[in-house]
Amino acid sequence: MTSLRNLGIATVAGLALATGSLVLGGGAVAANAATPAASTTTSSTTCTLAQLRTDWRASSALKTDLKALKAMPAGKDRRADAVKIRAKALDGGYGAGVEAKATWRQDNKGTKLRPLPANLKSDLKTLHSDSKADKPAEAKKIAAGALSGTYGATIESFAKAVQGSCTSGS
Repeated sequence: MTSLRNLGIATVAGLALATGSLVLGGGAVAANAATPAASTTTSSTTCTLAQLRTDWRASSALKTDLKALKAMPAGKDRRADAVKIRAKALDGGYGAGVEAKATWRQDNKGTKLRPLPANLKSDLKTLHSDSKADKPAEAKKIAAGALSGTYGATIESFAKAVQGSCTSGS
């Protein structure tokens, strides 16, 4: 498994929610990376680790679009393409995870997730060093803390976006 430090806050939050086997629900939406949504069942769904890993990674379509955008010369056409990419992310065209990130970023302009709060960093280090058997309980604790505001309002709002992305599409 990839080091938790390399997964980024979005994936770590998602992994904590998934590993904790929390029943996820709600809805949220935001810009910048991931693929198709996890499937939903009835009124609630338990996200799996595999679903969140897939949902929160940049889709190949988004990567291709961003690479093409970067290769374009600065100017009107490049700005127009950037607007199209952002709109596609917000509309779920790159998947529910990207949609959730894009919407969260749009709703929280100027808000930064990093640096992470010290208590969240500490808890993530504990999770990383825990035995395989202890990881689900620690992840559930982190997820519950993130959703309840233990790590601050910014992390809480982002955790709720992660939670909502698991059930926002299929």
